[in-house]
Amino acid sequence: MPDISFIPLDAILSFSFKMLAFLGGLAALIFVHELGHFLIARRCGVIVEKFSLGFGPKLFGFKSGETEFLVAAIPLGGYVKMKGEDPGEELADSTGSFSSAPVLHRIAIAFGGPLFNIIFAIVIYLGVYMVGVPTMGTTIGNIRVDSPAQNAGLQTGDRILKIDGQETLYWDQLLEIVHNAPGHKMDFLIERHQKTLINIAITPRSEEITNLFGEKEKVGLIGVTPLATNIYFVEEGSAADRAGLKENDQLISVDGVPIKGWPDLKTTAMDHPGKSLKFRIQRDGVEQELELIPDLKVVTDEAGREQEIGVLGIGLSGEMELEKYGPWDALKRSIHETGRLIYLITVSIKKMIFGSVSADSLGGPILIFQIYGQQAQQGFSELVRLTALLSINLGLINLLPIPILDGGHIFFFLIELIKGRPVSEKNRERASQVGLFMILSLMIFAFYNDIMRIVN
Repeated sequence: MPDISFIPLDAILSFSFKMLAFLGGLAALIFVHELGHFLIARRCGVIVEKFSLGFGPKLFGFKSGETEFLVAAIPLGGYVKMKGEDPGEELADSTGSFSSAPVLHRIAIAFGGPLFNIIFAIVIYLGVYMVGVPTMGTTIGNIRVDSPAQNAGLQTGDRILKIDGQETLYWDQLLEIVHNAPGHKMDFLIERHQKTLINIAITPRSEEITNLFGEKEKVGLIGVTPLATNIYFVEEGSAADRAGLKENDQLISVDGVPIKGWPDLKTTAMDHPGKSLKFRIQRDGVEQELELIPDLKVVTDEAGREQEIGVLGIGLSGEMELEKYGPWDALKRSIHETGRLIYLITVSIKKMIFGSVSADSLGGPILIFQIYGQQAQQGFSELVRLTALLSINLGLINLLPIPILDGGHIFFFLIELIKGRPVSEKNRERASQVGLFMILSLMIFAFYNDIMRIVN
Protein backbone atom coordinates (compact mmCIF):
# COMPACT_ATOMS: atom_id res chain seq x y z
CA MET A 1 0.00 0.00 0.00
CA PRO A 2 1.46 3.45 -0.92
CA ASP A 3 2.72 5.54 1.95
CA ILE A 4 0.88 8.88 2.02
CA SER A 5 2.20 9.96 5.42
CA PHE A 6 4.58 12.41 3.73
CA ILE A 7 1.67 14.38 2.19
CA PRO A 8 0.92 17.46 4.35
CA LEU A 9 -2.54 17.52 5.92
CA ASP A 10 -3.10 21.04 4.57
CA ALA A 11 -2.51 19.77 1.02
CA ILE A 12 -5.00 16.91 1.52
CA LEU A 13 -7.65 19.27 2.95
CA SER A 14 -7.07 21.82 0.17
CA PHE A 15 -7.41 19.16 -2.54
CA SER A 16 -10.56 17.79 -0.89
CA PHE A 17 -12.08 21.28 -0.71
CA LYS A 18 -11.33 21.93 -4.38
CA MET A 19 -12.71 18.53 -5.41
CA LEU A 20 -15.90 19.14 -3.41
CA ALA A 21 -16.36 22.55 -5.09
CA PHE A 22 -15.72 21.01 -8.53
CA LEU A 23 -18.11 18.08 -8.09
CA GLY A 24 -20.77 20.29 -6.52
CA GLY A 25 -20.62 22.80 -9.36
CA LEU A 26 -20.57 20.09 -12.02
CA ALA A 27 -23.53 18.29 -10.43
CA ALA A 28 -25.54 21.53 -10.36
CA LEU A 29 -24.86 22.22 -14.06
CA ILE A 30 -25.77 18.67 -15.12
CA PHE A 31 -28.88 18.57 -12.92
CA VAL A 32 -30.22 21.88 -14.27
CA HIS A 33 -29.56 20.85 -17.89
CA GLU A 34 -31.30 17.49 -17.56
CA LEU A 35 -34.10 19.07 -15.51
CA GLY A 36 -34.87 21.25 -18.53
CA HIS A 37 -35.26 18.21 -20.77
CA PHE A 38 -37.27 16.39 -18.08
CA LEU A 39 -39.78 19.14 -17.28
CA ILE A 40 -40.49 20.06 -20.88
CA ALA A 41 -40.83 16.38 -21.83
CA ARG A 42 -43.36 15.92 -19.05
CA ARG A 43 -45.14 19.10 -20.14
CA CYS A 44 -45.36 17.72 -23.69
CA GLY A 45 -46.82 14.43 -22.44
CA VAL A 46 -43.69 12.36 -23.09
CA ILE A 47 -42.88 9.62 -20.57
CA VAL A 48 -39.40 9.90 -19.01
CA GLU A 49 -38.06 6.47 -18.06
CA LYS A 50 -34.72 7.53 -16.54
CA PHE A 51 -33.20 10.72 -15.12
CA SER A 52 -29.50 10.12 -14.52
CA LEU A 53 -26.73 12.26 -13.05
CA GLY A 54 -23.57 10.70 -14.47
CA PHE A 55 -22.89 7.79 -16.82
CA GLY A 56 -21.93 4.18 -16.33
CA PRO A 57 -22.82 1.84 -13.45
CA LYS A 58 -25.65 2.91 -11.16
CA LEU A 59 -24.56 3.93 -7.65
CA PHE A 60 -27.97 4.54 -6.12
CA GLY A 61 -31.42 5.79 -7.06
CA PHE A 62 -35.17 5.55 -6.58
CA LYS A 63 -38.30 5.34 -8.70
CA SER A 64 -41.13 7.84 -8.66
CA GLY A 65 -44.09 7.20 -10.93
CA GLU A 66 -42.80 6.14 -14.34
CA THR A 67 -39.34 7.63 -13.87
CA GLU A 68 -36.24 6.13 -12.27
CA PHE A 69 -33.96 8.80 -10.76
CA LEU A 70 -30.37 7.65 -10.33
CA VAL A 71 -26.78 8.70 -9.75
CA ALA A 72 -24.14 6.90 -11.83
CA ALA A 73 -20.42 6.36 -11.31
CA ILE A 74 -18.91 8.68 -13.94
CA PRO A 75 -19.83 12.29 -13.01
CA LEU A 76 -18.96 13.92 -16.35
CA GLY A 77 -22.46 14.29 -17.71
CA GLY A 78 -25.99 12.95 -17.44
CA TYR A 79 -28.99 12.00 -19.49
CA VAL A 80 -32.77 11.77 -19.65
CA LYS A 81 -34.07 8.55 -21.24
CA MET A 82 -37.52 8.99 -22.76
CA LYS A 83 -39.92 6.32 -23.96
CA GLY A 84 -39.39 5.60 -27.66
CA GLU A 85 -36.36 7.85 -27.89
CA ASP A 86 -33.99 5.33 -29.47
CA PRO A 87 -34.34 5.06 -33.27
CA GLY A 88 -35.86 1.74 -34.31
CA GLU A 89 -37.20 1.00 -30.81
CA GLU A 90 -40.29 -1.16 -31.13
CA LEU A 91 -43.21 -0.18 -28.90
CA ALA A 92 -46.38 -2.11 -28.21
CA ASP A 93 -48.05 1.17 -27.25
CA SER A 94 -46.67 4.46 -28.61
CA THR A 95 -48.69 6.60 -26.20
CA GLY A 96 -46.36 9.02 -24.41
CA SER A 97 -43.38 8.13 -26.59
CA PHE A 98 -40.85 10.68 -27.78
CA SER A 99 -40.93 9.39 -31.36
CA SER A 100 -44.69 9.90 -31.66
CA ALA A 101 -44.64 13.45 -30.21
CA PRO A 102 -45.19 16.34 -32.65
CA VAL A 103 -41.93 17.62 -34.12
CA LEU A 104 -42.31 21.03 -32.43
CA HIS A 105 -42.60 19.24 -29.07
CA ARG A 106 -39.41 17.30 -29.78
CA ILE A 107 -37.61 20.53 -30.68
CA ALA A 108 -38.84 22.09 -27.42
CA ILE A 109 -37.62 19.09 -25.40
CA ALA A 110 -34.17 19.17 -27.04
CA PHE A 111 -33.94 22.95 -26.47
CA GLY A 112 -35.03 22.61 -22.83
CA GLY A 113 -31.61 21.67 -21.45
CA PRO A 114 -29.68 24.64 -22.91
CA LEU A 115 -32.58 26.97 -22.05
CA PHE A 116 -32.51 25.94 -18.39
CA ASN A 117 -28.73 26.46 -18.30
CA ILE A 118 -29.27 30.07 -19.43
CA ILE A 119 -32.12 30.58 -16.94
CA PHE A 120 -29.93 29.08 -14.20
CA ALA A 121 -27.24 31.69 -14.93
CA ILE A 122 -29.81 34.49 -14.72
CA VAL A 123 -31.07 33.16 -11.37
CA ILE A 124 -27.50 32.96 -10.01
CA TYR A 125 -26.72 36.53 -11.07
CA LEU A 126 -30.06 37.70 -9.67
CA GLY A 127 -29.08 36.33 -6.25
CA VAL A 128 -25.53 37.69 -6.54
CA TYR A 129 -26.66 41.24 -7.34
CA MET A 130 -29.37 41.24 -4.68
CA VAL A 131 -26.89 40.14 -2.00
CA GLY A 132 -24.20 42.41 -3.44
CA VAL A 133 -20.86 41.69 -5.08
CA PRO A 134 -17.60 43.61 -4.42
CA THR A 135 -16.67 45.56 -7.55
CA MET A 136 -13.66 47.76 -8.32
CA GLY A 137 -14.37 51.39 -7.48
CA THR A 138 -13.34 54.46 -9.46
CA THR A 139 -10.29 55.60 -7.48
CA ILE A 140 -7.42 56.51 -9.83
CA GLY A 141 -4.08 54.69 -9.56
CA ASN A 142 -1.66 55.04 -12.47
CA ILE A 143 -1.88 58.05 -14.80
CA ARG A 144 -0.12 57.72 -18.13
CA VAL A 145 2.38 60.43 -19.11
CA ASP A 146 0.95 63.01 -21.55
CA SER A 147 -2.50 61.44 -21.39
CA PRO A 148 -5.78 63.42 -21.38
CA ALA A 149 -6.09 62.66 -17.65
CA GLN A 150 -2.63 64.00 -16.81
CA ASN A 151 -3.07 67.05 -19.03
CA ALA A 152 -6.40 67.80 -17.32
CA GLY A 153 -4.81 67.59 -13.86
CA LEU A 154 -6.14 64.26 -12.52
CA GLN A 155 -4.11 62.87 -9.60
CA THR A 156 -3.50 59.44 -8.10
CA GLY A 157 -6.10 58.89 -5.39
CA ASP A 158 -8.79 60.99 -7.11
CA ARG A 159 -12.18 59.30 -7.17
CA ILE A 160 -14.45 59.82 -10.19
CA LEU A 161 -18.03 60.31 -8.96
CA LYS A 162 -19.84 61.37 -12.14
CA ILE A 163 -19.22 61.83 -15.86
CA ASP A 164 -21.52 64.33 -17.59
CA GLY A 165 -23.92 64.00 -14.67
CA GLN A 166 -24.05 60.19 -14.87
CA GLU A 167 -23.10 58.49 -11.62
CA THR A 168 -20.04 56.21 -11.88
CA LEU A 169 -19.75 53.90 -8.89
CA TYR A 170 -17.79 51.10 -10.58
CA TRP A 171 -14.74 50.96 -12.83
CA ASP A 172 -16.59 49.02 -15.53
CA GLN A 173 -19.14 51.84 -15.76
CA LEU A 174 -16.35 54.37 -16.14
CA LEU A 175 -14.69 52.33 -18.90
CA GLU A 176 -17.92 51.90 -20.84
CA ILE A 177 -18.72 55.63 -20.76
CA VAL A 178 -15.20 56.69 -21.77
CA HIS A 179 -14.75 54.00 -24.43
CA ASN A 180 -17.93 55.13 -26.18
CA ALA A 181 -16.96 58.83 -26.29
CA PRO A 182 -13.68 59.30 -28.17
CA GLY A 183 -13.12 62.98 -29.01
CA HIS A 184 -16.08 64.20 -26.93
CA LYS A 185 -15.36 66.71 -24.18
CA MET A 186 -16.83 65.43 -20.90
CA ASP A 187 -17.31 66.88 -17.42
CA PHE A 188 -15.79 64.73 -14.63
CA LEU A 189 -16.90 65.28 -11.02
CA ILE A 190 -13.90 64.35 -8.86
CA GLU A 191 -13.53 63.73 -5.12
CA ARG A 192 -10.00 64.65 -4.01
CA HIS A 193 -8.49 63.82 -0.59
CA GLN A 194 -11.88 62.34 0.41
CA LYS A 195 -13.36 65.80 1.04
CA THR A 196 -12.96 68.23 -1.88
CA LEU A 197 -15.27 68.10 -4.92
CA ILE A 198 -13.96 69.54 -8.18
CA ASN A 199 -15.04 69.52 -11.81
CA ILE A 200 -12.52 68.69 -14.53
CA ALA A 201 -13.13 68.69 -18.29
CA ILE A 202 -11.47 65.78 -20.10
CA THR A 203 -11.68 64.77 -23.75
CA PRO A 204 -11.05 61.01 -24.24
CA ARG A 205 -8.46 60.37 -26.93
CA SER A 206 -9.28 57.90 -29.71
CA GLU A 207 -6.76 55.06 -29.45
CA GLU A 208 -6.39 51.53 -30.75
CA ILE A 209 -6.55 48.69 -28.23
CA THR A 210 -6.53 44.90 -28.45
CA ASN A 211 -9.82 43.37 -27.28
CA LEU A 212 -10.44 39.99 -25.67
CA PHE A 213 -10.24 38.24 -29.04
CA GLY A 214 -6.92 39.80 -30.07
CA GLU A 215 -8.62 42.17 -32.49
CA LYS A 216 -7.76 45.84 -32.87
CA GLU A 217 -10.49 48.38 -32.20
CA LYS A 218 -10.75 52.14 -31.66
CA VAL A 219 -12.06 53.36 -28.29
CA GLY A 220 -11.91 56.46 -26.14
CA LEU A 221 -9.19 56.47 -23.45
CA ILE A 222 -8.10 59.05 -20.85
CA GLY A 223 -4.97 57.17 -19.71
CA VAL A 224 -5.80 55.91 -16.21
CA THR A 225 -5.89 52.59 -14.36
CA PRO A 226 -7.58 51.85 -11.03
CA LEU A 227 -5.72 52.13 -7.74
CA ALA A 228 -4.99 48.52 -6.77
CA THR A 229 -2.65 47.72 -3.88
CA ASN A 230 -4.60 45.23 -1.75
CA ILE A 231 -3.67 41.55 -2.14
CA TYR A 232 -6.95 39.63 -2.16
CA PHE A 233 -5.66 36.28 -3.43
CA VAL A 234 -2.43 34.28 -3.08
CA GLU A 235 -2.10 31.12 -5.17
CA GLU A 236 -0.93 28.06 -3.27
CA GLY A 237 2.68 27.13 -4.03
CA SER A 238 3.30 30.33 -6.01
CA ALA A 239 6.28 32.68 -5.65
CA ALA A 240 4.13 34.98 -3.51
CA ASP A 241 3.05 32.10 -1.26
CA ARG A 242 6.65 30.93 -0.78
CA ALA A 243 7.73 34.48 0.04
CA GLY A 244 5.12 34.73 2.80
CA LEU A 245 2.63 37.13 1.22
CA LYS A 246 -0.88 36.76 2.59
CA GLU A 247 -4.38 37.84 1.66
CA ASN A 248 -5.30 41.36 2.87
CA ASP A 249 -1.65 42.52 2.77
CA GLN A 250 -1.30 45.98 1.26
CA LEU A 251 1.49 46.30 -1.29
CA ILE A 252 3.51 49.50 -0.79
CA SER A 253 6.57 49.18 -3.02
CA VAL A 254 8.86 46.81 -4.94
CA ASP A 255 12.58 47.54 -4.71
CA GLY A 256 11.70 51.03 -3.50
CA VAL A 257 9.32 51.83 -6.39
CA PRO A 258 5.80 52.78 -5.14
CA ILE A 259 3.04 50.48 -6.38
CA LYS A 260 -0.28 51.99 -7.46
CA GLY A 261 -1.57 49.12 -9.60
CA TRP A 262 -0.78 46.38 -12.12
CA PRO A 263 1.26 48.61 -14.49
CA ASP A 264 3.76 49.35 -11.69
CA LEU A 265 3.87 45.71 -10.66
CA LYS A 266 4.55 44.64 -14.24
CA THR A 267 7.57 46.90 -14.69
CA THR A 268 9.03 46.30 -11.23
CA ALA A 269 8.39 42.56 -10.83
CA MET A 270 6.76 40.71 -13.71
CA ASP A 271 9.39 41.94 -16.15
CA HIS A 272 12.15 40.48 -13.92
CA PRO A 273 11.71 36.68 -13.69
CA GLY A 274 14.18 34.95 -11.41
CA LYS A 275 15.40 38.18 -9.81
CA SER A 276 15.34 38.64 -6.03
CA LEU A 277 13.02 41.57 -5.23
CA LYS A 278 12.17 43.43 -2.02
CA PHE A 279 8.39 43.62 -1.54
CA ARG A 280 7.40 46.18 1.09
CA ILE A 281 3.94 45.51 2.48
CA GLN A 282 1.66 46.63 5.28
CA ARG A 283 0.08 43.87 7.37
CA ASP A 284 -2.26 44.64 10.26
CA GLY A 285 -0.99 48.21 10.29
CA VAL A 286 2.69 47.22 10.47
CA GLU A 287 5.10 47.62 7.55
CA GLN A 288 7.52 44.82 6.74
CA GLU A 289 9.76 43.71 3.88
CA LEU A 290 9.75 40.30 2.19
CA GLU A 291 12.02 38.79 -0.46
CA LEU A 292 10.23 37.44 -3.53
CA ILE A 293 11.65 35.80 -6.67
CA PRO A 294 9.12 35.72 -9.56
CA ASP A 295 8.74 32.32 -11.21
CA LEU A 296 9.89 32.21 -14.83
CA LYS A 297 7.30 31.44 -17.48
CA VAL A 298 7.71 31.44 -21.27
CA VAL A 299 4.77 32.89 -23.22
CA THR A 300 4.13 33.70 -26.87
CA ASP A 301 3.28 37.29 -27.79
CA GLU A 302 0.92 38.49 -30.55
CA ALA A 303 3.74 38.30 -33.11
CA GLY A 304 4.45 34.66 -32.26
CA ARG A 305 7.69 35.45 -30.44
CA GLU A 306 8.54 33.68 -27.19
CA GLN A 307 9.35 35.84 -24.19
CA GLU A 308 10.04 35.28 -20.52
CA ILE A 309 7.82 36.81 -17.85
CA GLY A 310 7.77 36.68 -14.08
CA VAL A 311 4.77 35.00 -12.42
CA LEU A 312 3.90 36.14 -8.89
CA GLY A 313 0.68 34.26 -8.08
CA ILE A 314 -1.30 37.12 -6.51
CA GLY A 315 -4.48 39.02 -7.20
CA LEU A 316 -4.61 42.77 -6.61
CA SER A 317 -7.74 44.77 -5.84
CA GLY A 318 -8.37 48.39 -5.08
CA GLU A 319 -11.04 50.23 -3.17
CA MET A 320 -14.11 48.07 -3.65
CA GLU A 321 -17.74 49.12 -3.87
CA LEU A 322 -20.63 46.77 -3.15
CA GLU A 323 -22.66 46.42 -6.35
CA LYS A 324 -26.13 45.73 -4.97
CA TYR A 325 -29.63 46.27 -6.36
CA GLY A 326 -33.28 45.77 -5.48
CA PRO A 327 -35.12 42.79 -7.05
CA TRP A 328 -36.19 44.52 -10.30
CA ASP A 329 -32.86 46.24 -10.99
CA ALA A 330 -31.00 43.06 -10.01
CA LEU A 331 -33.06 41.12 -12.56
CA LYS A 332 -32.23 43.66 -15.30
CA ARG A 333 -28.55 43.58 -14.31
CA SER A 334 -28.50 39.76 -14.31
CA ILE A 335 -30.14 39.57 -17.76
CA HIS A 336 -27.64 42.14 -19.08
CA GLU A 337 -24.67 40.21 -17.67
CA THR A 338 -25.97 36.90 -19.00
CA GLY A 339 -26.53 38.46 -22.43
CA ARG A 340 -23.01 39.91 -22.42
CA LEU A 341 -21.49 36.52 -21.62
CA ILE A 342 -23.63 34.78 -24.26
CA TYR A 343 -22.23 37.20 -26.84
CA LEU A 344 -18.62 36.76 -25.69
CA ILE A 345 -18.83 32.95 -25.58
CA THR A 346 -20.61 32.77 -28.94
CA VAL A 347 -17.97 34.95 -30.60
CA SER A 348 -15.21 32.90 -28.93
CA ILE A 349 -16.65 29.63 -30.24
CA LYS A 350 -17.04 31.11 -33.71
CA LYS A 351 -13.46 32.40 -33.76
CA MET A 352 -12.11 29.10 -32.46
CA ILE A 353 -13.95 27.20 -35.20
CA PHE A 354 -12.56 29.51 -37.89
CA GLY A 355 -9.08 29.52 -36.37
CA SER A 356 -8.75 33.20 -35.39
CA VAL A 357 -8.59 32.16 -31.70
CA SER A 358 -6.07 29.46 -30.80
CA ALA A 359 -7.56 26.08 -29.88
CA ASP A 360 -4.84 25.88 -27.22
CA SER A 361 -7.17 27.92 -25.01
CA LEU A 362 -9.65 25.02 -24.96
CA GLY A 363 -9.80 23.35 -21.55
CA GLY A 364 -11.27 20.17 -20.14
CA PRO A 365 -12.22 18.78 -16.72
CA ILE A 366 -8.72 19.28 -15.28
CA LEU A 367 -8.72 22.99 -16.10
CA ILE A 368 -12.28 23.37 -14.77
CA PHE A 369 -11.19 21.61 -11.56
CA GLN A 370 -8.25 24.01 -11.18
CA ILE A 371 -10.37 27.09 -11.80
CA TYR A 372 -13.09 25.88 -9.42
CA GLY A 373 -10.45 25.39 -6.74
CA GLN A 374 -9.06 28.90 -7.24
CA GLN A 375 -12.49 30.53 -7.23
CA ALA A 376 -13.57 28.55 -4.17
CA GLN A 377 -10.56 29.95 -2.31
CA GLN A 378 -11.65 33.48 -3.23
CA GLY A 379 -15.12 33.07 -1.74
CA PHE A 380 -18.62 31.78 -2.39
CA SER A 381 -19.58 34.75 -4.58
CA GLU A 382 -16.73 34.03 -7.02
CA LEU A 383 -17.61 30.32 -7.03
CA VAL A 384 -21.27 30.80 -7.94
CA ARG A 385 -20.39 33.40 -10.61
CA LEU A 386 -18.04 30.85 -12.20
CA THR A 387 -20.90 28.32 -12.07
CA ALA A 388 -23.12 30.80 -13.93
CA LEU A 389 -20.44 31.31 -16.59
CA LEU A 390 -19.98 27.55 -17.07
CA SER A 391 -23.76 27.06 -17.20
CA ILE A 392 -24.01 29.51 -20.11
CA ASN A 393 -21.03 27.82 -21.73
CA LEU A 394 -22.63 24.36 -21.36
CA GLY A 395 -25.92 25.59 -22.79
CA LEU A 396 -24.35 27.21 -25.85
CA ILE A 397 -22.00 24.31 -26.63
CA ASN A 398 -24.97 21.92 -26.51
CA LEU A 399 -26.70 24.04 -29.16
CA LEU A 400 -23.92 23.42 -31.69
CA PRO A 401 -25.36 21.44 -34.67
CA ILE A 402 -23.27 18.38 -33.90
CA PRO A 403 -25.06 14.99 -33.90
CA ILE A 404 -25.54 13.54 -30.37
CA LEU A 405 -25.65 17.09 -28.94
CA ASP A 406 -28.98 18.88 -28.42
CA GLY A 407 -28.19 21.17 -31.35
CA GLY A 408 -27.71 18.15 -33.61
CA HIS A 409 -31.11 16.75 -32.61
CA ILE A 410 -32.73 20.14 -33.20
CA PHE A 411 -31.08 20.28 -36.64
CA PHE A 412 -32.58 16.90 -37.62
CA PHE A 413 -36.01 17.93 -36.30
CA LEU A 414 -35.89 21.16 -38.34
CA ILE A 415 -35.11 19.11 -41.46
CA GLU A 416 -38.11 16.92 -40.60
CA LEU A 417 -40.26 20.03 -40.15
CA ILE A 418 -39.24 21.34 -43.58
CA LYS A 419 -39.37 18.04 -45.50
CA GLY A 420 -42.45 16.70 -43.74
CA ARG A 421 -40.77 13.39 -42.86
CA PRO A 422 -38.00 12.29 -40.46
CA VAL A 423 -34.39 11.88 -41.50
CA SER A 424 -33.81 8.20 -42.26
CA GLU A 425 -32.59 6.01 -39.42
CA LYS A 426 -29.52 5.02 -41.45
CA ASN A 427 -28.47 8.64 -42.05
CA ARG A 428 -29.04 9.54 -38.42
CA GLU A 429 -26.94 6.59 -37.30
CA ARG A 430 -24.08 7.62 -39.58
CA ALA A 431 -24.31 11.22 -38.42
CA SER A 432 -24.31 10.11 -34.78
CA GLN A 433 -21.13 8.13 -35.34
CA VAL A 434 -19.48 11.21 -36.85
CA GLY A 435 -20.76 13.34 -33.97
CA LEU A 436 -19.45 10.87 -31.40
CA PHE A 437 -16.04 10.88 -33.10
CA MET A 438 -16.00 14.70 -33.06
CA ILE A 439 -16.92 14.90 -29.37
CA LEU A 440 -14.39 12.24 -28.35
CA SER A 441 -11.69 13.98 -30.38
CA LEU A 442 -12.57 17.29 -28.74
CA MET A 443 -12.42 15.72 -25.27
CA ILE A 444 -9.05 14.11 -25.96
CA PHE A 445 -7.69 17.42 -27.27
CA ALA A 446 -9.03 19.26 -24.19
CA PHE A 447 -7.39 16.69 -21.89
CA TYR A 448 -4.15 17.08 -23.85
CA ASN A 449 -4.27 20.87 -23.39
CA ASP A 450 -4.93 20.43 -19.66
CA ILE A 451 -1.96 18.09 -19.25
CA MET A 452 0.37 20.32 -21.29
CA ARG A 453 -0.58 23.31 -19.08
CA ILE A 454 0.48 21.29 -16.02
CA VAL A 455 3.68 20.06 -17.67
CA ASN A 456 4.63 23.57 -18.79
